[in-house]
Amino acid sequence: MKTLDDVKLIQLKTFLEPDGSLVPIESDKDVPFLIERVFYVYGVEDQNNRGKHAHYDTEQILICLIGRIEVTCKDECSSATWILDSPNKALYVPNMIWDEQKYCTSNSVLLVLASTRYDIEDYIEIWDEFIEEKKREK
Repeated sequence: MKTLDDVKLIQLKTFLEPDGSLVPIESDKDVPFLIERVFYVYGVEDQNNRGKHAHYDTEQILICLIGRIEVTCKDECSSATWILDSPNKALYVPNMIWDEQKYCTSNSVLLVLASTRYDIEDYIEIWDEFIEEKKREK
């Protein structure tokens, strides 16, 4: 059963050069899964909270490319918040962990690397249903 102990902050390798910085990310090397989907979220202004769901199967890596994003993760017993404010800082969110993102600046860009392709059936979007699923895991 997944708990908050399984959520991990990852410091990505960064190559600093006079003409810019490079952060390489490779499946099963820099992230703990094969990357099946990549997407990013930007332009969040009026609605500064996003996410508010868990996944049955999908694991994710969250990276704030620009700005500052607070990510709160929850299991059935507790919650914790991480600050993403650098493009070489990533947060690993395993499946069956609830997560929410608060966009602290209107120019924030969140890059997400996912272990599965999009499937609406993989989403748990109601907190009480998430708690019931966590109870079934035990």
